[in-house]
Amino acid sequence: MKVVCILLGILPSFSSALPAVRNPIPPEFLAGRTCKEHILKDAQMVANDWPISAKGRGEFSAVVIVSYKLDGSGKAIDPEVVYSTPKKVFDRTTINLLGRVQFASGAVEESCYYLRTYSVRRRR
Repeated sequence: MKVVCILLGILPSFSSALPAVRNPIPPEFLAGRTCKEHILKDAQMVANDWPISAKGRGEFSAVVIVSYKLDGSGKAIDPEVVYSTPKKVFDRTTINLLGRVQFASGAVEESCYYLRTYSVRRRR
């Protein structure tokens, strides 16, 4: 099985690039800030990041949006899942990935969104 993980960095323009999901993303997240300009190095997903509950599910797509703040330390603080589909499958994985993202020191933001999409397709 081939695993595809995509990070989409700009929320206002991401809706057409998302994999098909059953529940549309609420509009309040489409207008949110990603604070992408402060990311020095995004986290790379490794095999151990894949949740056990997602293994063996066949083909599917998932979306998780986490809100967070930047306090100038170079790390995201106060992460909270504000949207996910399917519910709770990739929530912990996404928060763990956000914790590994390196942000510019000195960047301070009160409201940012981190979006990850996950897809599994069968190889042909």
